[in-house]
Amino acid sequence: MIDREMHSIFSYIVAAGAGVLIPLFISRDPELRLWRIAQLVILPPGLMLCVYLPPTALMIFRLVLTVMALLVAPSIVHTLTAGMFNAMDPQDWTSENEEIALRPIRQLVAKGQPMQALTDLEELLAKHKPTYEARMLHAKLLSQLGRANETEAALLSLIDLCRTTEQQLMVMEQIASLENPHQPSPKPSGHGARRIQIRHELVLFQTSGGPSALHKEIQSGAYEVEEISHGNRRWLKLKGEDWGNAEMCWEAIRTGASSPVGASPAIAPPAGASPKKSLVGEIGRVFRAITAIKGKSRVELQGEAQRLFQGANDLIRRNNDWQNALALLQKASVCDPERYDIAYRWVQAVRHTADDAATAQAISQVLKQEEWTEDQKAMLFQAASSS
Repeated sequence: MIDREMHSIFSYIVAAGAGVLIPLFISRDPELRLWRIAQLVILPPGLMLCVYLPPTALMIFRLVLTVMALLVAPSIVHTLTAGMFNAMDPQDWTSENEEIALRPIRQLVAKGQPMQALTDLEELLAKHKPTYEARMLHAKLLSQLGRANETEAALLSLIDLCRTTEQQLMVMEQIASLENPHQPSPKPSGHGARRIQIRHELVLFQTSGGPSALHKEIQSGAYEVEEISHGNRRWLKLKGEDWGNAEMCWEAIRTGASSPVGASPAIAPPAGASPKKSLVGEIGRVFRAITAIKGKSRVELQGEAQRLFQGANDLIRRNNDWQNALALLQKASVCDPERYDIAYRWVQAVRHTADDAATAQAISQVLKQEEWTEDQKAMLFQAASSS
């Protein structure tokens, strides 16, 4: 009799323990945590009830099992599906997983717990390859905690992770905010012009005429640069041009050692010297940036397209700057490919800055984006043929 009672108590303990462990295991992913509470409330007593019911209560037994199965089915399906897709197409960290993983860290920041958020984020980064969003959040947390040197290093490491000009501009804005207005301006080292090789695109700003929002992007390659003092930092600018950036930004993406001018004749042409030759590759690079905005909603993309479109129109209206407007119009067209006015303006910009081959490629891309009317197509071809 005692053995039977002990066996019954042990069965209840095992059933209750299984009712707790099963939800904890199948709801490990953050997006399944809402199911966990209901599972923890229903599964332990449900399994204990199944142990308690006599064999004659078959209908009740089936009903309880059905309720528990329906409760755990979404979590099981999600876990199995995620495992199957990861086995078929292994990925370190997709944008969707990244957003889910960063959500609790952002919640800690909102609650005023930056130290705990930084600790959790660094543990997360130790398990995954760095991404732009995660590294930017890491830099902002370091800045919030007053760790200036670590913040600067984190921001410089972000340049290699930037996929779009907007991302790199955000990095440059954060770096500029670290400048000390009371720090004396450094003097150029006096090395004169030198050649520097970079492995990643870099945004350059105007170095004369005071603060300016104008910028342009140069591709990876070798460039002749000169040292100047700009604000409170030492800058490198393209030789003979008023475009440059902080020396530490150049150094963050430099490959090999810089050398004095004359050491080697293999020099890439300065950005802007021959934009028509490299524009075809630039168009393809911009459209590959779709992956960087894929996670945004349609409304967000339309709003971003409108802001880019307005910025491009301002550049054209004020300075007739079709070259810098082109980059904005390319990205605006990616964000909202159904906007005819954006597509039309983009074709105009290509025509003003590129050769016939690049213009033909732009027309082909625009015609694939949407089913335009015959009148709209005719206007596009007209824009492409006019200079």
